[in-house]
Amino acid sequence: MANETDLYCVPGATSFNKVYSRLHGYIAIVICIVGSATNSINITVLSRREMSSPTNSILTGLAVADLLVMLEYIPYVLHMNIKIGPQVNKNTYTWTVFVYFHSIFSQTFHTISIWLAVTLAVWRYIAIAYPHRNRTWCSKRNTSIAIVSAYVICPFLCLPIYFAMHIVSSEVTAQNNSQFAEDLSLPQNRTIYVLEMSKNKELVMAIMWIYSVILKLVPCIALSILSTCLISKLTTTDRRRQKLLKRSSVGPNEAEKQCLAEESGAGRRSNRTDRTTRMLLAVLGLFLSTEVPQGLLGLVSALAPDFFKSCYSMFGDLMDVLALFTSSVNFVLYCSMSRQFRCTFARLVRGMMSTAEDSPKLAVKQEPTTQV
Repeated sequence: MANETDLYCVPGATSFNKVYSRLHGYIAIVICIVGSATNSINITVLSRREMSSPTNSILTGLAVADLLVMLEYIPYVLHMNIKIGPQVNKNTYTWTVFVYFHSIFSQTFHTISIWLAVTLAVWRYIAIAYPHRNRTWCSKRNTSIAIVSAYVICPFLCLPIYFAMHIVSSEVTAQNNSQFAEDLSLPQNRTIYVLEMSKNKELVMAIMWIYSVILKLVPCIALSILSTCLISKLTTTDRRRQKLLKRSSVGPNEAEKQCLAEESGAGRRSNRTDRTTRMLLAVLGLFLSTEVPQGLLGLVSALAPDFFKSCYSMFGDLMDVLALFTSSVNFVLYCSMSRQFRCTFARLVRGMMSTAEDSPKLAVKQEPTTQV
């Protein structure tokens, strides 16, 4: 295995995997706990009535998908990476079925997140490029259809992953498997179950192509194109704003003053739109930073099947934790770049604190008294 890794992968990949695998469980647990909390806050804030908008509806759908991925990842990482009990007990049939479920569930909801990010970019581009048609094209009804479509179609896109693996059983003794020898203190041998890739190389290769191209590279290319278009529109808007400022400093006549007043009102609205667009570009950039490497590595695995086992798997845990981290930091972006989000979140916190302070007082008031 080491020789194959050296042949198909970067030097030191095996050593890195051994070192990082000891830390991965604890790092992932912290990220999942923090990320579950931040995504729960995102859902609570973005679903408030005063925050109602097509963009925030998509962000809410995105936060729900990320939250589900993190909640499901916690038992998985506890099972796979943190030693609790004998190692041989981790390979029971029930746990192996759970790992099978995890591989499909996590990829499905992560794919939902990616395509919701693409939807978000499309909606934002329409808002900037076609502002007069934005209310019609990006109506609440169309937004709801887009979100539901992502949750319905993506599971079907990920369905081929179900056929890529199968559960295999084997008898383990101290003689035939050193991995479990230290745990075989009981006199009887054990039957363990493991998840293995299908022996059908054509099937596995086809699934790799679907994974790398349809689930990863196609949305990444779409996000890259849409992000470039958004940046171009922002640059054009900034140039128009600079021209407006220059014209206002020259001393215009009455007709120009009226025109400038109208443009000034539009400019203030444009400022709000630009701030929102920059925040969403940051969200999209985070997606691209983790999805592009996975897509490229998946593509190489489709072209060279031995690469997946020899190299891709060496960095699987690291790519998982980077994807989890990306899904957990949106709260920081929203707080730092959206005044409306900050204000709504602050009102919620103040409301919760005042409710907590009033509860003891209310209990004292309602406490029954007895008179002798």
